[in-house]
Amino acid sequence: MDLLFVDFLGKPVWSWIGFLLLVLALLIFDLGVLQRKSHGIGVRESLMLSAFYISIGLLFSLWVWYFLGQPSALQYLTGFVVEKSLALDNIFVIAMIFGYFGVPRTYQRRVLVYGIIGVVTLLGLKNMRRCFIYTTVHHLT
Repeated sequence: MDLLFVDFLGKPVWSWIGFLLLVLALLIFDLGVLQRKSHGIGVRESLMLSAFYISIGLLFSLWVWYFLGQPSALQYLTGFVVEKSLALDNIFVIAMIFGYFGVPRTYQRRVLVYGIIGVVTLLGLKNMRRCFIYTTVHHLT
């Protein structure tokens, strides 16, 4: 049980496990419940889903503030706002890619979600490799 309280990347292991479980639960909900039927998403449904996921992100900031303190919550919210701002240009790039390849509207959401899962997986593997190299070098010196 002491392993849950060991620091990993500056935060306790239990917080990383909780975060990963939340992300996994949201992915299962999105892919298993919301995407059972492929259909074109209208503006209303898109706004509702955006409001839902933004609300989850803001609620998570309250969790971070309660368990990890105000500085961690401020860092999280700063990253959240920056990420949302940077995501706007991705919308135009994705629209151009879908138009070029002629992806039907009914499959665009599924293609987008699986693309994001692929990117997150590859970034996670890259970061795990970096952590492994970092810890190996520090243990050798």
